[in-house]
Amino acid sequence: RSGPFDAVLGFSQGAAVAALLAVAWGMNAALQAGNAAFQTGNAHYARGELEEAREAYHACLREQPERTDCATNLASVLIDLGPENEALAEALYRRVLAIDENHADAAFNLALLLQDRKTDEATRECVALYQVVVAADPQLPDAWSNLASAYAELRNPVQAVRASQRAIVLYEQARVRVRVRVSRR
Repeated sequence: RSGPFDAVLGFSQGAAVAALLAVAWGMNAALQAGNAAFQTGNAHYARGELEEAREAYHACLREQPERTDCATNLASVLIDLGPENEALAEALYRRVLAIDENHADAAFNLALLLQDRKTDEATRECVALYQVVVAADPQLPDAWSNLASAYAELRNPVQAVRASQRAIVLYEQARVRVRVRVSRR
């Protein structure tokens, strides 16, 4: 049986279905391989096996080049491997943010890298990145504390105090939760 696109596509409906199934199977295989590589990378990273983690995250990205969690974790491994990898890590974080501008982990880690540069331009970018993080998760005291530090470096005391106050409240809430959990044991 012929369909309206047979002349354009150059094959029958049955062949088209077979081709779509082959593509879907190939995509599924890449997804499974990417997931396996990601999990392997996470296991190596957790054990401190940084070279093995790097290879696993590379394998994940070969299967799924747009996978932001693999790229973010690879960048983190690269930073842990040494300062000679910071430029590549920065490029990976920026790539993740180009794919998902609200990726909180990539924004936080990139801001940490940039904040060490101690230039006004880098610090202004840090402020914007930390704002992405606190918008995604307003309960992260470290992000608020780092945001306060960046505001202070830019000589913006009002914003620095506000962010510091938020960080203090969140740290205190976390301390109380830990004390309650410990006292229940």
